[in-house]
Amino acid sequence: MKRFTVLFALATTGFASAGYMTEDVPDWRGDTDTALYEWETFTSAGAATGPNFPNNEPWPSGNAVLFNFGQGAIISGEGNIYGYGGALNVHAYAYTAADTQEVVANVSMQGTEMLYDQVMLAWTDGIEGGEDGVLFAEASMNYWEEVDFGGGNIGVIANVSWTFDLSGLSADVREIGLLAMTEGVHSSLDAVSLDLRVAAVPAPAGIALLGVAALAGRRRRR
Repeated sequence: MKRFTVLFALATTGFASAGYMTEDVPDWRGDTDTALYEWETFTSAGAATGPNFPNNEPWPSGNAVLFNFGQGAIISGEGNIYGYGGALNVHAYAYTAADTQEVVANVSMQGTEMLYDQVMLAWTDGIEGGEDGVLFAEASMNYWEEVDFGGGNIGVIANVSWTFDLSGLSADVREIGLLAMTEGVHSSLDAVSLDLRVAAVPAPAGIALLGVAALAGRRRRR
């Protein structure tokens, strides 16, 4: 691909903005029964070298991990995952203690674009042999700019988001995975965020009151 022959500069000169130009932030971010996992600096370019843990979580929390299963990637000077030798194949997984209702995913990329319409959310109830499936959602292009990276090599800076509604599923979803690929070589993964909203879990006091009410009901029946 001639127009990207010198995009290796992305990995060596520090041409990369950390984070987003425009991020799709759900209005429930930070509320009770929500979680946020953010990756803005990566340490592992490939699955063989292990996972990337969220930058906003104590390391390693075990609540979320991110892998690149693509070949020929390196970590750039700015801490991006740069697909110098092949397309990126990014998987970001998160685990919850309650039924997942909604997921908002944001991705910031540079260089070669993603296969936006092929991004999917895989889900499972976390039980071996249990329920699982995949969901697709329309991509929201929050920021897109065509950029000359030097020498006439044209690429883009793109901030994209997807909203996945899991509230209609009968399964108790405890594990989700965002799966995304790029069109080819010379993509630079700048940032990923996952916002999760889960079903409300009764507080211990509420559970105790429910127990008292049930006991009272049994006494009345007697």
